[in-house]
Amino acid sequence: MALLKVNFFSNALGMAMQMDVILPEGNQGVGVAAKPLWDGKEPLPVLYLLHGASDDNTIWQRRTSIERYVADKKLAVVMPNAHLSMYSNQYLGFNFFDFIAYEVPEFCQKYFKVSDRREDNFIAGLSMGGYGTLKIGMSCGDRFSYAASLSGACDRAGTIPEAARSCSSLQELEDLRPKLTQEEYDMVRRMFITFGPPSEFGDRVQDDMFKLSEERIKAGKPMPELFITCGTEDFLIEGNRKFHRHLENLGYQHIYYEAPGIHNWDYWDTHIQKVLDWLPLEQ
Repeated sequence: MALLKVNFFSNALGMAMQMDVILPEGNQGVGVAAKPLWDGKEPLPVLYLLHGASDDNTIWQRRTSIERYVADKKLAVVMPNAHLSMYSNQYLGFNFFDFIAYEVPEFCQKYFKVSDRREDNFIAGLSMGGYGTLKIGMSCGDRFSYAASLSGACDRAGTIPEAARSCSSLQELEDLRPKLTQEEYDMVRRMFITFGPPSEFGDRVQDDMFKLSEERIKAGKPMPELFITCGTEDFLIEGNRKFHRHLENLGYQHIYYEAPGIHNWDYWDTHIQKVLDWLPLEQ
């Protein structure tokens, strides 16, 4: 496989950004038993693979064997950097949803031979990237046909400490600081920057996966095939279970399963392979 390190300017963000891109390659060297199916003539199916809150565009290659896992597949893998954005158009920040959902695919379609067809466009991610996967996949179901969330932060509001849920300004957040741990304060401050005051979370349908899915399904909008998994000992398991039940109540068919594991790369390295097996790729 060819691994490309890409630096480019984002018009959506107004700054230089980075992404890593894996492309099929004929001669892959010693120890990789694979026969790439791509002849370079037809546009490639593409998986946009999103990182978690503490990481960047390099992490999937550093913590998993993603390049080896796709060595025998007709597939491009695009791993963009999104910082601590929650893959959202931020309340007090930058338009990261537009960057990931629109600008990155348009860039890849222009500079690499990747397909613009819905049936060839897939998205997946872990933790914060699982949230981004659901958000982008469901919001842009007319452009993404498959979406896979691994240990995703499905229940955004559920992670806010009870003491901060009525907070309506940054000053109120500062006043609450003595009642919060440092970790809680940092988390709520990041959430405020991204989503606005916790007291107004209910007003932003596009950021609430429960409301977004309900709105899209009831309106008859295109929705991707969904794959959702989480470890049974993961601190995000209850949010995943809640979202699974919500989709069931909406009558939305999807794959959901739990397996032993916590919020770590052992789980994601194992289950990204299951995601790749699930995608409708040429064998």
